[in-house]
Amino acid sequence: MNQVARNASRLDRREKISPNTNGGRSRRATAQQTDGACTITGVSDIPLEPDSPDDDPYQSTVWQTDGGSLLEMMIDTGSWPDAAVAQAQARFCVATDVVCAAFGKPSIQVGALLCDNARMRDLNLQFRGKDSPTNVLSFPDDSAPDDSTPDNAPLDDSAVPAGASPRAVGELALAYGQLAAEANEEDKSLADHMTHLWVHGLAHLFGLDHETVGDAEEMEAAETAILARLGIADPYAGFHVEDKVKT
Repeated sequence: MNQVARNASRLDRREKISPNTNGGRSRRATAQQTDGACTITGVSDIPLEPDSPDDDPYQSTVWQTDGGSLLEMMIDTGSWPDAAVAQAQARFCVATDVVCAAFGKPSIQVGALLCDNARMRDLNLQFRGKDSPTNVLSFPDDSAPDDSTPDNAPLDDSAVPAGASPRAVGELALAYGQLAAEANEEDKSLADHMTHLWVHGLAHLFGLDHETVGDAEEMEAAETAILARLGIADPYAGFHVEDKVKT
């Protein structure tokens, strides 16, 4: 199992995350949920875990985008239907390239855990103190170089360096049950909704946030512009920006 896949899998295989005494990477853990939920940040040093047993429902795979990004996935095959995984692969690969181009970033390396609501509830409790599932969590890689996009930077495809190696930016976790329930409740396509949450998570890994009204407006504008390129309608239409500020 490769390094980033291990990093994603350890989110699912630890009963608790404890201080690392074995040289693991330090990671700032940030949890996100759109449409008015909040975020908290903590610091954990997470040791690597051994490979999973044969009966583990998680499948490890790598999706490579046309732009050269590597999406190193741990997928709970018991909770994510094959059709949803196929949609995720197609949508996330394209969306990743669009996000990188929009922010003038080189290709990236990101680990992702596609899990069920029970595991997401555990993670949400651990990192946010909230005993309920959420839709997406992001775990920025604080060891990555600090080349975040300046405030109010334009979406400029020409800024992407040619031939750059993928840069590790962190990890995401998405819960199928929560995403499907939200899509149904909001009368949205599941494919569009999970693509939006993938874009939202990547935006957090690139340093955007919604701590204040100004931050929320900037992040919303960036996301809606990216989603428009993907043919997805504005998911924030009808919401007040104050509803999206973290509390």
